[in-house]
Amino acid sequence: MRSKREASRRLQRLDALRFQKCRNKLTSYYDILYHMGETDTLYYDIEKDRSAMLSTSFPSSDYREEIAHIETLAATWRRQRRLIASPEALRSYEEDFLVRMAYNSNAIEGSTLTLAETEIIYEGEFVPGKPGREQIAARGIFEGHDFLTRCSADKRPFDKSLILDTHERCALDLQPAARGIYRNVPAIIRASRTTPTSPLRIREEMDDLIFHFDRLVQESSPLLACAWLHAAFEAIHPFADGNGRAGRLLLNAQLESFKFAPVAIKASHALEYKGSLERWQADGDDAPFVLLLLACETEELEKRLEFLAQFPEDAKSRAPLDERVLELLHANPSSSARELANALDVSTRHMQRVMKQLQEEGKLRHTGPKKGGHWEVIEEPTAR
Repeated sequence: MRSKREASRRLQRLDALRFQKCRNKLTSYYDILYHMGETDTLYYDIEKDRSAMLSTSFPSSDYREEIAHIETLAATWRRQRRLIASPEALRSYEEDFLVRMAYNSNAIEGSTLTLAETEIIYEGEFVPGKPGREQIAARGIFEGHDFLTRCSADKRPFDKSLILDTHERCALDLQPAARGIYRNVPAIIRASRTTPTSPLRIREEMDDLIFHFDRLVQESSPLLACAWLHAAFEAIHPFADGNGRAGRLLLNAQLESFKFAPVAIKASHALEYKGSLERWQADGDDAPFVLLLLACETEELEKRLEFLAQFPEDAKSRAPLDERVLELLHANPSSSARELANALDVSTRHMQRVMKQLQEEGKLRHTGPKKGGHWEVIEEPTAR
């Protein structure tokens, strides 16, 4: 194949009109070579290779009401979670969710493992009579989740290397040579109207994926940006296999980075899930998938709040004093230091010191006159 420098020299010899037509229609070096007839080894349909969702405006619908409801639920969940003194109880819920998420993610891909069998695998055991590859795939989801949790703790940025490393760790059922490496052959999705990206353009479109995701985070809601990220990732289909499992792990990692709950898209909704992705990718209709994701997020937050509601009130009394102060001020912003001190059984002077410290830390702000004003509890920033 001729080098890019040779191709550039040939392009310079094109007349202006022909080059303008090429530039308007095509997007990559390989596209231009094919259009010029300069290669006999590249053959793919450019229009089929281009996903409709990447060329249409997003969002196409108004989701502000749904997003506002989710943000309220998420803020309540974060506040109440901080008041639970028992980390073991919170860890038990997270483990239950992880098993539930892994079961559904594998079942969407056709796994025959049950929820109970997935839990056995999570505990490190082997399930007799079940395909070994399915069990290895389940183990891969657990390892991929643990890897992304460590990356979050280390504040590792979301980029192409993170995506490749995630796939390498979660696609344990694949041969080592196929893990963490972009595919080099065309992909076909059976019974679908979409055609994944040509292997020649995967790297280019993964660069675009990161760029447009960061832009959407700044220009719209992080929830919408996460929805777009997952749909675009699945449209590109960068790996030979394991795209769905890796994509859902990455989706959850980003949701958690913005202080939302991770989701477990149910296997019983597999047809709706795949169909909504196809409608977005093929027709540019984002509403079915976005609404499905927002519904999953709402359901998971409600489950978590229901779990926290089981704890008795005396469990909250063991929480740190500053967290209890913020909780009370969120419920009653006009409370004075003396009122808070009486409610929490501490001295007024000590309460004043606590409130001053919260202000210096940027967690609390007083608005209005000294007498008659009110307190504002400042939520944690939702930065990645």
